[in-house]
Amino acid sequence: MTKRKKTKKAKNSKGWFGFLKRDGKKKSTVKPTPRKRRKKDAPRIGPSLRITLTIAGFALLAASLTAGFMVMERYVKTLPQAESRTGPLKLIDPPFWLGQAWVDHLIQTLGDSRFSLDETTAGAVSEKLQQIAWLADVHVRVTPEHVEITASYRRPLVSAAMGGRRYYVDDKMIIFHALPVTKIAVPEVVGFTQRSAPSSGTVWLAEDVRAAMELARALASMDQLMAAAEDPITKPLLDEIASIDVSNFSGRQSTAQPHLVLNVKDDTTKIHWGAAWGQAARLMEADEKEKVATLYQFYVENGHTLKGIAKFIDLTQPQSLVPRL
Repeated sequence: MTKRKKTKKAKNSKGWFGFLKRDGKKKSTVKPTPRKRRKKDAPRIGPSLRITLTIAGFALLAASLTAGFMVMERYVKTLPQAESRTGPLKLIDPPFWLGQAWVDHLIQTLGDSRFSLDETTAGAVSEKLQQIAWLADVHVRVTPEHVEITASYRRPLVSAAMGGRRYYVDDKMIIFHALPVTKIAVPEVVGFTQRSAPSSGTVWLAEDVRAAMELARALASMDQLMAAAEDPITKPLLDEIASIDVSNFSGRQSTAQPHLVLNVKDDTTKIHWGAAWGQAARLMEADEKEKVATLYQFYVENGHTLKGIAKFIDLTQPQSLVPRL
């Protein structure tokens, strides 16, 4: 048993490295290449450390986003601001007599001549236009190019001076401040009793002024008919009327004198019209149609003028024309 152990030991001494002793060489000093650490040998991250790193990562991400937004905001602020699209006003079918002074008054009321072409402009413009007494039934529409205004324009038929100011009156007796007008005649009413003007944009409850307005309206309508006739007049008859005197309205000064008198612009000729419109039969005067026909016949026969022909023209008598020099 002991002999077997020795034999094994001797055999081991003559093993793999025994030849070094036999050759007398030194043992090799080359160090073996270290083994790569296996993945299973890597240190593991614990749950608490993982949570901490996750929170830190989110914090860094939030900080980065905040910094990015701040840089972007500064960049946007440095960019030139794009101007909102604007456009001018456009009046739809304005009357031929509407002058530049009326348009200027409209622009002055609005505060500008160009407006943003967006959905809020129509309401804002419409609200401001309600302040203009000579406009009615206002509608505003914004298009890609204009701010369109559609409205009814109050045509002045007569004017009146009160308190150092001049006013116009339309066919509905709406009173408003006068503006320059050159394309239509607007005779002045004189001799009315009221001394103070009502508020602009309201109905003027003055019967003597109404009588003058109705007479001016009838003559303006006749001028339009005569201008479209086969043998048209060269200019409106109303252009030659300076004023309508209502001082004897309803015979309040004298029942023997004509109630309404038209003063021609030559400061000499007077036209005795007589009773207010619709009242001729009550005073046994020529009716309104006859008066109008007689007046225009005289006007045409005298070369489309009333000036310097007669001292006065009496229209009150039926079937008569009595020019007196």
